[in-house]
Amino acid sequence: MNQLSAAPNYLNASNSVLIQLMKNLGAGTIRLGGNSSDALTWTNGPRTGSTPANSLTTTEVDNIAGFSKALGWPVIFGLDMGIFDSAKAASEATYVYNSLQNNLMALQFGNEPDGYHSWNPVRASTYSESNYETDWNAYYTAVHNRVPAAPLAGPDVAYQSAWVASFAGNEGKNLKFLSSHYYQNGPAGSTGINISWLFTPIPQYPNYFTVINGASNSSSLPWRITECNSINGGGQTGVSDVFAAALWGLDFMWNVAEAGGVGVNFHGGAGGAYSPIVYYSNVTTPRPLYYAFLAFKYGATGGTIIPASLGSSKYNVSAYACNLNGSPAITLINKETTQNIIVNVQVSNKYATIHIARLSAPAISSTSNISFCNNTVNTSGLFTAGSTEDHSIGSSNSFSIALPAASAAVVTMQ
Repeated sequence: MNQLSAAPNYLNASNSVLIQLMKNLGAGTIRLGGNSSDALTWTNGPRTGSTPANSLTTTEVDNIAGFSKALGWPVIFGLDMGIFDSAKAASEATYVYNSLQNNLMALQFGNEPDGYHSWNPVRASTYSESNYETDWNAYYTAVHNRVPAAPLAGPDVAYQSAWVASFAGNEGKNLKFLSSHYYQNGPAGSTGINISWLFTPIPQYPNYFTVINGASNSSSLPWRITECNSINGGGQTGVSDVFAAALWGLDFMWNVAEAGGVGVNFHGGAGGAYSPIVYYSNVTTPRPLYYAFLAFKYGATGGTIIPASLGSSKYNVSAYACNLNGSPAITLINKETTQNIIVNVQVSNKYATIHIARLSAPAISSTSNISFCNNTVNTSGLFTAGSTEDHSIGSSNSFSIALPAASAAVVTMQ
């Protein structure tokens, strides 16, 4: 949220490069939140030379409304609950609703409330999910009285899946979707953080997705990860800003999709090691992680997930598949840093030709020269897929794919 005032030219309708970079990805959502959303005081007026620090003004809201309209992506907007003030939240919600209009996807009350008693100590050490629901309902009443049609989502927790389940059961009738967060590891700056952390499974997270998906099914509400990235606390240089993060990001998006999630919002901003797109000296630049979004778009958007399994667990390789435009599209990710892999693919039907679009870089630690489908983003932000590797396989339901170390490939069939 603080990017709106700290970098006013970033999420701005005049930032044509950023708008183009995001349009390359097709349909998407912008989420404004983070810890700063619980620390900015709503002024209900425009920004002036005398506006206090740590404030959110109508100027910033109008800015993001203009950006959202120019881009065509709706906004998930977090209201301050760290500083509890339901009347001020209702005032802010009213302005946001009227400014964004049809581009408001949902309002959320508070950011990571399961951390209000610990890393973001704005409540007592005994603060619980039931306490959050009490706060949430006070906000709901105040906001609903002012803007009854405003769409809502939550609980936007950091990691407490049990909160999602309880919240969905008690408040689901007033929600548009369920939301929670995910980070692979961290915090940034911890001893021993390295690239291997990105590729080391965290045992508790499969159950985390299972609980959230169960809450989704029981409440008939979709769920999404509204904040995620590699290393929490801004990301780790040499880990979050290198090609390894792209392989992790592609793998993660598929994990969420297979678990039943409908979308993800990657945490970033104008700067920071884990930001997918950065903005320095008025120049907007995609990071390696951005190329994972391109690969996911080309290999998954509009598709229906179909089962894919690996015949061996010897290597750190992932395989995913979906029915895309009537034919299978397979995404293969080789997370081995030095081992080239030959993947023998078997599919149900027979096909004549396969088309391979690769996600690659000079090395797993590369920060530049990243490419997808034989092309890179140009200086205006435009990406056009290059030529695929096309191979005739006769009429067959099996073929082999060479998958170099630290690379991924999207394979489509005809």
